[in-house]
Amino acid sequence: MFDLPELRRHVPLAVALGVDSVGTGISGPLLLLFLTRVADIPLAQAGLTLSATFAVALVVPALVGQVVARLGGRNILIAAQVLQAVGLAGLLVARDLPAVAVCTLVAAVGQRAFWSSVFSVIADASDSGPAEDKDRWFAFTNMVQNTGYALGALAAGALLLLPGDLPYLLAIGTNAACFAVSALLLLVDRSGHRVHAADAAPVRAHRLPTLPYLGLIGVGALFAFCSTVLGSGLGIYVVDGLSAPAALVGPLLAINTILSALGQAPAVRLTRRRSRVAVMVTAGIIWSVWGMCTAMLGLATAWLIVPGLVLSVLVYSVAELLHGPRSIAYAADAAPPGQRSTYLSWFQYSFALANIAAPGVFAATFSVDPALPWAVTSVVALVACVGLVLVARALPPEAARP
Repeated sequence: MFDLPELRRHVPLAVALGVDSVGTGISGPLLLLFLTRVADIPLAQAGLTLSATFAVALVVPALVGQVVARLGGRNILIAAQVLQAVGLAGLLVARDLPAVAVCTLVAAVGQRAFWSSVFSVIADASDSGPAEDKDRWFAFTNMVQNTGYALGALAAGALLLLPGDLPYLLAIGTNAACFAVSALLLLVDRSGHRVHAADAAPVRAHRLPTLPYLGLIGVGALFAFCSTVLGSGLGIYVVDGLSAPAALVGPLLAINTILSALGQAPAVRLTRRRSRVAVMVTAGIIWSVWGMCTAMLGLATAWLIVPGLVLSVLVYSVAELLHGPRSIAYAADAAPPGQRSTYLSWFQYSFALANIAAPGVFAATFSVDPALPWAVTSVVALVACVGLVLVARALPPEAARP
C-alpha cells in the first residue's frame, strides 16, 4: 500500500527522524508558553527573542553549504541534533532574557543546520537502492515526520492536563532528550557517510549555486509559500473571515496532518509514470484552484461553510502530497555532480523564505479583505508553475524523469 523504499541499513535514520519529530511536536506548540509562564518573560519580549534568533540563524544554510561536502551530511546532522538538545536543555535552567536568548539561538542554529543537511542524508540513503527510490525515500521520510509531529502534538495536549509549570518543563525536557536520542541513532546509521565517485571527482567550488539552480530555489519558495499559508492563516480566516466556530480549526488541520502522514508514498506510486516537473505543475494548478475556491467561501451561505472548509483542506492536501517528495527529489538530482549536498543546503532557503513571508503577507492582505490572501496564493501558485517550466529548461533534463 505504502510503496516503501529499500530500508535495509537505514532503519536507524528512519527511527531518528521519527524520534526528532515526536519531540518537536511536543515542544513546538508550548515553547512560547514556556518562555512566558516558566521563564516569566513578557510575551512581547519572548516573541521578539524567538523571531530574532530565527532571523540570525538564516545564515546557517549558506555556511553549511560551504562545508557539508567536506564534513559529510551525516556529521552535520548529528551536530545539529546535539546543538538543539543543548539549547533546549539550557532553557530548563535559564530564567533571564540574555540566557534564554543564547539558548534559543543555539537551538535555532541547530534547527537550521538540521534542515540544511537532512535532505542530502536522505538522498544519500536513497542511492543504496534503485533510481526511483529517491522519490519514495522523500515521501517515506515526510510520512514519518508528519506522523511524529502529530503524535507529539497529541502528547503536548495531554501534558496540558497536568498542573502548574510541569507540562512545559516536561515538553522541553522531552524534546531535548529526543534530539539526543536522534543523534545517537544517526551515529549508527551510515547515510551521508560514503564518498561517491562523483563526489570524489575534483569539481570547481561555487560560492553560490548556478543561476538556474538559484531560479529553482526561487520557484521552490513560491511553492513553499502555497504550502505554508494554510497553517499561517486558517485559524484567523475561520474565526474572523467566515465567523465560524474556532473549534473547527483543530479538526481541519488534523485532516491535513493525517493525509500528509499517510498519503505521500501512495501519491508517489500513483504518479510514478509522470515527470517530476509535470507532477509539481499539477500540484501548483491544484493550489491555484484551491486558493480561489477558499477565497469564495466568504460568499457562501452559512450551511455551506463547514463542508466548504473540509473540501478546501482536502484539495490543499492533494496538492501538498503531489508536490512535497517530488520537489526535494528534483532539487537533489538537479544539482551538479559532486555538489549535491552543498546545493541541497542552499535549497533550504526556499522553505526559510516562505516561512518568513507567509505570516506577513497573510496579515497584510487579510487586513484589506479576508478573501485576498487566498486569491494572492492562487496567483503565486500559477507564477510558480510558469517559473518551474522555464527554470527546468536550464536544468539537467534527467532530473525531471519519472
